[in-house]
Amino acid sequence: MKFDILILDDERIVCNSIKRIIENEERRVHTATQVAEAWNILENHPIDLILLDYKLVETDGLSILKQLREEYPDILVIMITAYGNIDIAVEAMKLGAYDFIQKKEEPEFIRFIVQRALDNLRLKKEVEALRKSTIESSQMAEIVCVSPAMQQLLQLAEEYAKSDTTVLITGETGTGKNLLAHFVHYKSPRFSYPFVCINCAAIPRELLESELFGYERGAFTGARQKGKMGLIERANGGTLFLDEIAEMPVELQSKLLHVLETGEFFRIGAVEPIRVNIRVIAATNTDLRERVENKQFRLDLYYRLNIATLHIPPLRERREDILPLAKQFIQELNRKLGKNVNRIAPDAERFLETADWPGNVRELKNLIERAMLLKKDSVLCLEDFFHPSGSPLRPTGEPLFTLHLAPQEGKNLLQESQKQLVQQALEIAGQNRTRAAQLLGIPRTSLNFYIQKFGIRSGKNQPA
Repeated sequence: MKFDILILDDERIVCNSIKRIIENEERRVHTATQVAEAWNILENHPIDLILLDYKLVETDGLSILKQLREEYPDILVIMITAYGNIDIAVEAMKLGAYDFIQKKEEPEFIRFIVQRALDNLRLKKEVEALRKSTIESSQMAEIVCVSPAMQQLLQLAEEYAKSDTTVLITGETGTGKNLLAHFVHYKSPRFSYPFVCINCAAIPRELLESELFGYERGAFTGARQKGKMGLIERANGGTLFLDEIAEMPVELQSKLLHVLETGEFFRIGAVEPIRVNIRVIAATNTDLRERVENKQFRLDLYYRLNIATLHIPPLRERREDILPLAKQFIQELNRKLGKNVNRIAPDAERFLETADWPGNVRELKNLIERAMLLKKDSVLCLEDFFHPSGSPLRPTGEPLFTLHLAPQEGKNLLQESQKQLVQQALEIAGQNRTRAAQLLGIPRTSLNFYIQKFGIRSGKNQPA
């Protein structure tokens, strides 16, 4: 593994001396005697480690260290100085320096400190490579986060991932709570251990306990001869994701609370507890506080789950993500369906961006897939999102049409609304009168009548 090291010291002789001490076949050493020269090197080379002089002619090393922490947080910094004292060392370490050495130190000591820093970097790179490989092998979909709301959410999720605290993910159906739970797991130190998921609403109440906790041989009629390991036990070392946690029966909630508080549980029919080390992520599309008030969810479990909360906004509140999501789904479906779609027509883009999406990301993906099933060419058009009858493939919670009416004396608002509806239908349909009539739910002859009545120009070279 190759490392790039930068030495910033205003004395050229010091730069060259340290370079001779630390340079070898796995280390490419750059030197700079001026701050501007150092920044230029940083912009053009993937620097891993910086040896930074504390006392520079232009400024002091601590000011440079502050800038480095902000702009290059992954680079390790070792402060070097001929004026070393405890106060300077403490201040440097507070600002994020990896270590602190004096120029008068023996070459072997300098080599040792540099080697220790590089060993730390090597371990981090190997962990990141393993994490990347694990994510790729899991085929986890990429989370699209063009909108500021999603960018902030992912930053917060990454911070929560660093700890073992319980995470509660909330959001409407179809927003991607399962995907965000995967994200937290793979960004956590537990990424190489199991990610075990169970949907509490999809399993009958009488089976959920045995699925979660497992059972001993002969615990009940029909129990397997060898017993069964539950999902909590399977998740040991990793993450247990409890989707639709609000649907968990109240009698099981106390058992889950016991696991969260003690790290122990009993298989059904067991007399000895089993210890586990798991991280729990729960998700719900309902208001848990309301469930608590209705005696459908335990208050103590609610408090235990509601430590770190991630709320995924609905798609209609982050419209910047709609087209990037659609394009990502198109790429995935091209591979899955053997298609070659590479573009969305402008009128189809407007349709996607203005729809309400009550089913959120899941609904958008389903629409794209249905539209691509019969697609022969490379452009996804507006008509691909409609049934032959002219009705949309999906129910729109928000109308495609919006009226802008201002009451004025002598103005017929009924006729004005008709005119606006006809104009918008023609625009949405790409000036195709047959499609526009279908959108309005009227015969084409009636549409032609209104076009003539209101003097609407439907565009050149369009179907009449």
